[in-house]
Amino acid sequence: MASKGRVTALTDNTQGATGLELYEVYNNGYPTAYGNIIHLKGMTAVGEGELLIGWSGTSGAHAPAFIRSRRDTIDANWSPWAQLYTSAHPPAEFYPVGAPIPWPSDTVPSGYALMQGQTFDKSAYPKLAAAYPSGVIPDMRGWTIKGKPASGRAVLSQEQDGIKSHTHSASASSTDLGTKTTSSFDYGTKSTNNTGAHTHSLSGSTSSAGAHQHSQTGPRTNSGSQPTGMFPAGSTQVSGTNQVGISGSLTSGTSQWVGKSSSEGNHTHSLSGTAASAGAHAHTVGIGAHTHSVAIGSHGHTITVNAAGNAENTVKNIAFNYIVRLA
Repeated sequence: MASKGRVTALTDNTQGATGLELYEVYNNGYPTAYGNIIHLKGMTAVGEGELLIGWSGTSGAHAPAFIRSRRDTIDANWSPWAQLYTSAHPPAEFYPVGAPIPWPSDTVPSGYALMQGQTFDKSAYPKLAAAYPSGVIPDMRGWTIKGKPASGRAVLSQEQDGIKSHTHSASASSTDLGTKTTSSFDYGTKSTNNTGAHTHSLSGSTSSAGAHQHSQTGPRTNSGSQPTGMFPAGSTQVSGTNQVGISGSLTSGTSQWVGKSSSEGNHTHSLSGTAASAGAHAHTVGIGAHTHSVAIGSHGHTITVNAAGNAENTVKNIAFNYIVRLA
């Protein structure tokens, strides 16, 4: 198939020739300055299409490829040219430069970098610098992406672990356990220990007593009254006849007196000491078989809710690396 040479690009609803034709691109209205055009059009239908294979002015360099078409009506217009993306010409904005890309490998493809908080050369990667003016790629290890709220957050700001504020309710049902009876047990008769022995201390004195007199056996007087002058210490009346008188002769009379000694012997006694220990005793106590009633009653309990969970808030997840395109 021979080339038809340089043909100006068809525009609007202009139709090309039927069949398969080859044109040359050389600054004649195509999306690239240089290249070749393959034009295809059916015999019965007027729909047609074109494939442009560009070539570069640099030796060994790649050039982009484009495609367009128009539908099978006379008044149909040509579509805009669409670039065919290759590994040499990936789409510039299919994934905008700076956007984190989940990558299922630790091996990073050429032209990309792991997002690990590292700095980059802003002059070498101006598009990346437009996304990250600080010249630092965010560290996405262990982080997820969240849409920025309408207010209160700045782009690229970080939010630490947290859970939404909430409350818990907890209660224990109230149950009346009624009155319970303990089991019966006979403790028998028990004895207390032997104790109670004690002493008393004594101190004091007796009352004064013991004063007395003695009747003398000496001379007597025969007088009708007590002779106090003769017997100053007192006298005792005695009766009888033929009593010995003062002169030593026997005289008779009815009232005779004999003298007394002086009153002597009045005294007291002091007491001190300790009474003998006594009073030790024991008791027997009969406990006997018995039971006790225990009223438990209606009541509630305090409930403690223990901490649980992981070191951070997570959902089910799969670990990917985040990479970013360098441009």
